[in-house]
Amino acid sequence: MNARISRRVFVRRVAGACALGLLTGCAAPLAGPQQSSKSRTIGYVAGSVSGLAESEPTFRQTLRDLGYVDGRDITIEVRTTGEVTERVSGLLSELIGIPVDVLVTQGTIQTLAAKQATKTIPIVFVRVTDPVAQGIVESLARPGRNMTGVSAAPSTGPKRLEILQAIVPGLRRVAVLWNANNSGSALQLRDTESAARTLGIELQIFGLRSPDELELVFETIARSRPDALLIESAFNQFRDVAQIPDFAAKMRLPQMYTTDAAFVKAGGLMALGPNQPSSVRIAAQLVDKILKGARPADLPVQMPTQIDFIVNLAAAERIGLTIPESVLRQATEVIR
Repeated sequence: MNARISRRVFVRRVAGACALGLLTGCAAPLAGPQQSSKSRTIGYVAGSVSGLAESEPTFRQTLRDLGYVDGRDITIEVRTTGEVTERVSGLLSELIGIPVDVLVTQGTIQTLAAKQATKTIPIVFVRVTDPVAQGIVESLARPGRNMTGVSAAPSTGPKRLEILQAIVPGLRRVAVLWNANNSGSALQLRDTESAARTLGIELQIFGLRSPDELELVFETIARSRPDALLIESAFNQFRDVAQIPDFAAKMRLPQMYTTDAAFVKAGGLMALGPNQPSSVRIAAQLVDKILKGARPADLPVQMPTQIDFIVNLAAAERIGLTIPESVLRQATEVIR
C-alpha cells in the first residue's frame, strides 16, 4: 500500500474521526452555558434587604458552580422592594423592559405581581408558602404556564408553638405578628390558630400592613403582657430586623421567628423554618434548566430539602431564660 495518502483521503479520514470524537480540538461544543456566545439576563426581585443579603450570594455561587460566568454568560439584575411593597410592579416593569430572559421572585407578593406582569417570560419563585392554594401554579407536579419554583415546607406554626410551650412554663398567651399584605403569611396564621386551639393557647393577633403600625403594636403588647411572641413569615419587610428582638429583650419576652435567620442574628431568640440557602440553590438549578431550553410548565415545583432550627443562647441569657437540653438537641444551629 502506498505510504503517501492523497489530500482528499486525508480530509475524509479526519472528518470521520471528528464525527466520532476521536481527535481533540475538533469535537462539538460542550453542553451547557458554553453552547451560546449570547449572554442571558436574569432578573432577581426580593422583598427585603436582609432576605436578599442571605440569598443572592448563594444564587450567584450556584450558577457559577453550574458553569456560568457572571458578565460573560449571564447578567443578574437585582431589585428589592424593601418595606414599600407597592414598588414591586414598577421594578418588574423595569426588568421586563431590559428585557430579561428569566425572572426569579423571592416571596409571595413578588411572585403574584410577576404572574400579573408577564405571561411569557419564565418565572422561578422561592419562599412561597403554598403556590397551589395561592393560585400561582395549577399543581406542584405540572405547574403550567410560565412558572415553577420552590415551595415552602409544610407549615411550621404548630411546631413553633410546641417549642415555645417547652421553654416557657405555663405558657398561656402568645402575641402573633403577621404581615397582613402577604397571603402566604395568612395561610401560616391559619395553621398557627388551629394548633393553638389544640394546645390550649390563647393568641393575641396583630396583622400589620405598614411599618408605621409597629410602635403602636408594641405599646399594646407592653400593656397586655403576653407570655411570648410569635412572628409569622414575610415580616422581615418591616424595617430594621433588630426592632422586634430589641423590644422583646426590653420586655423579657421569648420570641419565635420563621425562616429568616436575620432576626436571630440580630438578637432574636429562636427561628424555625426552611433553610433559605438550600431553597435558593434549588431555584438556581431550575434557572439553569430553563436557560438550557426546559419549559417552566414542565418543571415540577420543588420542596425545601432542609429545615433549620436556630437558637440564640445569648438572647436567652438577655431575657433570663434557660433553654431545656431537650430543645437544644433539636437545634441545627446554636448561637452562643
